[in-house]
Amino acid sequence: MPRTCTICSHDSRAAIDRGLVHREPYRKIAERFSVSHAALSRHLNDHLVPMLAKATEAEEISDADRLKTELEGVKGDVERLKVKAEEDGDYRTALLGCDKALKALELQAKVLQVVKDSPTFNLYLSPEWLELRAVIVSALEPHPEARGAVLGALEGADSGRA
Repeated sequence: MPRTCTICSHDSRAAIDRGLVHREPYRKIAERFSVSHAALSRHLNDHLVPMLAKATEAEEISDADRLKTELEGVKGDVERLKVKAEEDGDYRTALLGCDKALKALELQAKVLQVVKDSPTFNLYLSPEWLELRAVIVSALEPHPEARGAVLGALEGADSGRA
């Protein structure tokens, strides 16, 4: 039977998670909450990263659903106005409505294609990157100056400044 994650069951889990998300050094978090570096690393890789990935995916799905609903509303308006123009014998406007309906349909097809075919990959949230980053920083513990330089470079790369 697998062990219970000591961070997940910790009274200060929310504060620990905030520290990990804000990339606070493991050493500081470990000292403040009396937990081990290994427990922090395991928790980050096994629990926090997958949870953040699910939250991001859920947010993207929600945005896509909202956009789809708005687009369907626009298509409905265009169709209603096209039918009204046809009933009034205004064929020029009805044809213009057909053109707008077609453009809305094309946009909907593009949106659906983007949502289905373009997976998003965030390197900085991937478990492999976080584990490698932790290993590098941990290996540099005996060399504080080099560790600081590497952390500075990684922080710059993570925020797009490298």
